Amino acid sequence: MKSRNNKISVVLVVLSLIYVIYLTYISNNNLLVGATVSKGKNGDIVITNVDEFSMASYSGIEKGDIVKSINNKKINTNEIKMNKLKNVSSMIVERNGHNLELKMTLFNDKNFTTYLIPLIFYIVCLFCCFFILKINESKNLLSAVVLIIFLLSASIAFISAGGSA
Repeated sequence: MKSRNNKISVVLVVLSLIYVIYLTYISNNNLLVGATVSKGKNGDIVITNVDEFSMASYSGIEKGDIVKSINNKKINTNEIKMNKLKNVSSMIVERNGHNLELKMTLFNDKNFTTYLIPLIFYIVCLFCCFFILKINESKNLLSAVVLIIFLLSASIAFISAGGSA
């Protein structure tokens, strides 16, 4: 019973680490682009909506763009599910009669505050949790568990905002 609080804390840290790895995977693999599409008059795929603060808006996709290719492949209209773009790393769009190549990348100026700063904050909170666990080995205080829960909650909330953006 003496080390029960520390075991609970370790389980919470491990679960939060798994969740953060999952969010980072989603962000890095561009599973969530943030653009809605529909078929145009000529059978073209047209961008109908771009979510604010999304990977699509950061990459320069605009409403009304005609999608020519995704990931250097011709578009198959059957691949687009629920009118959402998914798994896009690059795309060529037609805008005002000109073809533009747009790259979806996590590491640019606009994504710095959305992904990198929350990830750094989470890592700092993890270090704090490990120090608290080390100090709490002998004392076994409930307040240490509460502090770890607070740190993990704050850092996960911060990093989750980037995962949903």
